[in-house]
Amino acid sequence: MAMAWPTEPGMGMEMDHKKPKTFGGRLVSWLGAWHPAVIHFPIALLLTVALLEVLAAARKKPVYNAGNKVLLAFATAGGFAAAALGWANAGLPAADDGTALTWHRWIGTLIPFVYLLLWRLKRPAETAVNQPSSRLYETTLVVAVALILIQAYLGGDVTHGAGHMAF
Repeated sequence: MAMAWPTEPGMGMEMDHKKPKTFGGRLVSWLGAWHPAVIHFPIALLLTVALLEVLAAARKKPVYNAGNKVLLAFATAGGFAAAALGWANAGLPAADDGTALTWHRWIGTLIPFVYLLLWRLKRPAETAVNQPSSRLYETTLVVAVALILIQAYLGGDVTHGAGHMAF
C-alpha cells in the first residue's frame, strides 16, 4: 500500500511516496507520519510561554512567568523531535521541491535552535520572580512566535495547497 499525497494542482505536496521495502525505510516513513501530531506540543508550549510573559508584564507579577524556563525546556525537546520527524516525513531536499516545502523545511530546522536560545536567555524561576526579562529574551520570543506563525502557514500551504487560508 503506497502512501500517496494529493496530486491535483494546488493541493500541496505533489509527491507519490512508494512504501519503502527495507525495515529501516519503513521505520523512517512511519516515524515521519508522526510529524503532524508532534508539532503541536512545542507550538502550544511556546505560545503559552508568550502568553504568560505578556500576563506577567501587564499585571506586573513576574510570578506568572517564573516557570517558563521549564516550559521552554519541554518545548525545545519537542521542537527537536518535531524537526527530526519533519525531515523523516518530507525526505531529503530534492530539485523539484516547492518553495513552500523548502521554506517550511529550513524554518522548521531553525525553530528548535531559537527555542534553545530562548531557554538559555530565560532566567531561572528564582531570579525571574524578582527581575524582569531581558530585552534580548523578549525580542527573541517575539521572533519565535512570528516564526511559528509563518511556519504554520507554510505547513498548511504544503499539505493543503496555496490559498488554503483564503476567506
